[in-house]
Amino acid sequence: MSGAPGVAAPAAASEGPSEAKPAKKPHLRGDIEGLRAVAVGTVLLFHMGVPWVDGGFAGVDIFFVISGFLITSLLLREAGRSGSISIVDFYARRARRLLPAASVVLLFTAVAGYLLMPPAGRGDLGTDVITATLYVINWGLAFRAVDYLNEGADVSPLQHYWSLSVEEQYYVFWPLIILVGLVVARRLGVRPMRMLFGVLAVVAAASLAYSVLHTAADPATAYFYTTTRVWELAIGALTAFAVDRLRRTLSHTVATVMATVGLLMIAYAALVFSKGTPWPGSAALVPTVGTALIIAAGCASQTTIPARLLSLKPMTWLGGLSYSVYLWHWPLITIAAARWPDIRIRHKIALGLLSVVLAWVTKKLVEDPIRFNKGISAQPRKALTMGGVLMTVCVLAGFAVMRTVPDLGTTKDVEGATALVADTSASTWEVRSDPESVFTTSGELTPNPAVATKDVPSYYDDDCQVLAGDTAVKTSCTYGDTGSDKVMALVGDSKMGQWFPVFDEIAKREGMRLDLYLKSACAFGEGASIKDECAEFTGNAVTAMGEGDRTPDVVVSSAGTDDAKAADLAAPLKTLQDGGAKVVVLSDNIHPGSEVYNCVAEAGDGDYASCGFPREDTDASLGQAADELGATFVPVDEWICPEGVTECPPAVAGTLVYRQGSHVTATYARTMTPIIWRQLSAAKVTSTPVADITVDDIPAPTGSAKG
Repeated sequence: MSGAPGVAAPAAASEGPSEAKPAKKPHLRGDIEGLRAVAVGTVLLFHMGVPWVDGGFAGVDIFFVISGFLITSLLLREAGRSGSISIVDFYARRARRLLPAASVVLLFTAVAGYLLMPPAGRGDLGTDVITATLYVINWGLAFRAVDYLNEGADVSPLQHYWSLSVEEQYYVFWPLIILVGLVVARRLGVRPMRMLFGVLAVVAAASLAYSVLHTAADPATAYFYTTTRVWELAIGALTAFAVDRLRRTLSHTVATVMATVGLLMIAYAALVFSKGTPWPGSAALVPTVGTALIIAAGCASQTTIPARLLSLKPMTWLGGLSYSVYLWHWPLITIAAARWPDIRIRHKIALGLLSVVLAWVTKKLVEDPIRFNKGISAQPRKALTMGGVLMTVCVLAGFAVMRTVPDLGTTKDVEGATALVADTSASTWEVRSDPESVFTTSGELTPNPAVATKDVPSYYDDDCQVLAGDTAVKTSCTYGDTGSDKVMALVGDSKMGQWFPVFDEIAKREGMRLDLYLKSACAFGEGASIKDECAEFTGNAVTAMGEGDRTPDVVVSSAGTDDAKAADLAAPLKTLQDGGAKVVVLSDNIHPGSEVYNCVAEAGDGDYASCGFPREDTDASLGQAADELGATFVPVDEWICPEGVTECPPAVAGTLVYRQGSHVTATYARTMTPIIWRQLSAAKVTSTPVADITVDDIPAPTGSAKG
């Protein structure tokens, strides 16, 4: 997890530059500057991997509250002064504050990422440069939060821009709501501040409720959604409405207690929460409410002990750099980790310190000279023009990176696994005695290794992989011969799903409907070794398969088994078997332990034999489950990495084997179709005679005709 501070203009709650005059450096509230330091410090320590700060990602939530408070304070002061607000001036301030430093880091990341990161990541890098520039990267990251992109995937070096996107999307609407609210209040003769407070309170409550529900259902996407985060900004904004009342009514003692409790809440979040904590959800109330308490206390007194601690010179100095520190640190760490996978904590700490140096340079040479430039600040249109030019340059840089991404190349005819068959005319196929003779160690490959992560089964495009946090069955995910009353069901996780091209083709040829019950990182099972969420999904799937015309004639299961016990994997399959289904269990495939596609991509057309890896047997629990059931067991390893070879190959007969983590490419999976189909027919699971299944029965790739 990561996030950017998205820091707003660091003005005090009661003071700020008037856009009627050239901007000048504002007087700052020391406690808020110190809070910035706490926020960026916790996130920085978390990303550097420093122990004991497992909840450091909560620093992002601190920034949201600060930003909501400061920006709303500026807008309310302007509204109180003039009876309205200037949308042009507002966005001119945002452009001067955010875009110069953000654009510098975006351009640096585009160039450094292109030069240093694996070629396979260039497509996502270019996309992320564009979406970060346009402040929508949070949605892009949410839509990419699926299991096949997570296993072993390179983290985006621009992932931290997501929170800037959340803020700017919020601030597209918030000034407009204030502006409309002022007009409506005048016409209705009501107090505008009270009405605006009520509107914002309703928005905050709705967003918090949605955040709790969505985080429980789908934490992978909830983390990035704007709608799950608006309430955090709104907490700060609501606090801004109470500044005058807080100043009048809070005693020094009460302010001290509030600020102390707030600091303790932030410390608790940083030290006790972890990646396993559902986030944001209700847990994010701890750091956000804590931050609001500190800000509220500071409205009444800047002489409390917490306020004085936060106002210490080192804290305010780091707070002043916090925006640029956050912009710089994440690309430095992620690009270095992608280039040098063995990077250690001490190296990340060094990069974190380097980000502080670069932040200071950026602030002195880029941020402040532009932000406080008299000519630009006196004429908002100049600031907006400057912002438009910077954004255009960054978007073009993103497109330039994307143009370097090669074609996937999967429309070609391939042999893949069938090249390992010793005698294609034999009744039983066996692996050839010299498998190394068809291992490919140089030349062009299908799919292109630089974009191998995109060579995935087509059912992902149909949103038919149930994501983490969701246990509902998707009964609309039907393939094969969709009109047939004979049903084959695929059950398991993405390691079962990787064989979808095989079973989709077999189902079509055998006149069977293919129903999918696939869930990310979830073995199909029930029992102590199965995660609760996975067991619940399994139960829902078994129930669905007992309804109407969904009763399966054949059930095929596989998984990246990890610690799942054979008995727990067999339990739900036994229920389906008792209901009349033939059960087939596919073995898990060999795990490389490294990203083979990256290694091959970096080797280019040269010798990539060094990208091979030692053969280690996969977990035996799937085979044991098949034995317990008397089910058909289909081993796949011998057709990926034959027994007796010195090292497992990265490619066979010009076909790249692995796309990400331990997943095989959809192209290589397709070449396994006649091999797996023959085993099913030999076991009387399917009806086509074994002799009628040949190496020519490799299905064409989706959307292409087989030549």
